Amino acid sequence: MEEMASKIRQLPAAEFWIVWSVLVLGAAAAFYYAFRQWRRARIIEDAPTAKIRSAPQGYVELEGVGKMMAGEPIISPLTAKNCLWFRYKVERKEVVHIKGSRTTRWRTVEQGESDALFLLEDETGQCVIDPEGAEVTPLDKLVWYGDSPRPLDVPLLAAGRIGFGANYRYTETFIMVGQPLYVLGNFQTIRATDGYSRAEIARDLIRAWKNKPALLLDHFDLNRDGEIDTTEWEKVQQLAQRKAAAEYRKRSREPDTHMVCQLEDGHRPFLLSSHPQRDLTRRYRQQAIIALVLFFAVGGISAWALAARTVGAHISG
Repeated sequence: MEEMASKIRQLPAAEFWIVWSVLVLGAAAAFYYAFRQWRRARIIEDAPTAKIRSAPQGYVELEGVGKMMAGEPIISPLTAKNCLWFRYKVERKEVVHIKGSRTTRWRTVEQGESDALFLLEDETGQCVIDPEGAEVTPLDKLVWYGDSPRPLDVPLLAAGRIGFGANYRYTETFIMVGQPLYVLGNFQTIRATDGYSRAEIARDLIRAWKNKPALLLDHFDLNRDGEIDTTEWEKVQQLAQRKAAAEYRKRSREPDTHMVCQLEDGHRPFLLSSHPQRDLTRRYRQQAIIALVLFFAVGGISAWALAARTVGAHISG
């Protein structure tokens, strides 16, 4: 230990302070991560689980089963799996020389994740999940190796062959159709009539008719003088109002659409997981404990290094 302290005292001032600053920043980052993960665990534990039919507007916790929406399927890019959500990464092996030493590392050449909508269903109803901005913890993960920028084969098990001699590593994680889902985010109900009133619908109709003057004259120019006079214009407005009322009634009979998405303020996490609540909470707590241990270790090293440097400076003085 004394030998190490002596080496620290012999370091040039600029080099020492750079290394010490990196240690302090690392300790601070570990503490922040520990606090962040512990807070997530507490939020999950404290939030009551709501049902879709009776869920309040705002920050809500839901549980159910993942379902596909009608329309285009969601297909993962590397394994071509039909899924609800995916994240993928392609890495290439590189050989680098650092201070005369030859080593290999994996460099990311392509990555991405799905932002397509899908459904969460419980025994009371369905809601749309918009995964953009979510912190996703999927259950399924594949890692395998190959020799081309895109894989030529797909492993059947949870991991592919060991990557000895392979130049590319592929990673893909999924949320599959029918898997249990846990969601914690901003719940909002969108009604078919939201953003529309009878007056707005009538105004849109009249604007559309004005864009077709020949059709407008054909239907409403009763005296055939080539113009729409005041009396004829009143009939245009009356018809638009009747059609708008009928359209509004039709929309009001359509079912509401429930959606969960990211909060705009960003202060509370948007969580999406195919792990059960209990497992997810335990995962966050374990990560927090590991980060806290790292904080004390790195913080202790930085404090010891500063003390060794300071004591050495006083002795030299």
